[in-house]
Amino acid sequence: MDLPLKVFERQDRCAIKRLFDAMHELRYGTSAPDEPAEIVSLRSTVTGVMRKPPQERVARGRSAPDKAAFTGRRPVYLDGKFRPTPTYARAALTAGNCISGPALIEEHAATTVLLPGDRLEVDACGHLMIKVAGGR
Repeated sequence: MDLPLKVFERQDRCAIKRLFDAMHELRYGTSAPDEPAEIVSLRSTVTGVMRKPPQERVARGRSAPDKAAFTGRRPVYLDGKFRPTPTYARAALTAGNCISGPALIEEHAATTVLLPGDRLEVDACGHLMIKVAGGR
């Protein structure tokens, strides 16, 4: 049930009870205006304009990721066989780094898979921008 703001501004408990009884009558065909009511839950919706939070930028690097970003190779099943696939630590990637698939970009909660022909570039905020091979 939506309550008008003026009911809250006046702290009018009787008006809240009347509105509740009216809604109860409408929904269930009965109400109990002489019985007390208890507010069990209350939800509020607030709208407004907020400033966009600033996006943090990551350090600028070269096209090739720094050696510290490379964490090794792992066998990955691609094109019907296991292939040794390079792995990278996402936290060590810098803006401007480019990686061609196949590759794995690993972080604590996810692994990003680049398939053969995919191309990744790290943008200024550290987002992984991936061009999927063939536009798939």
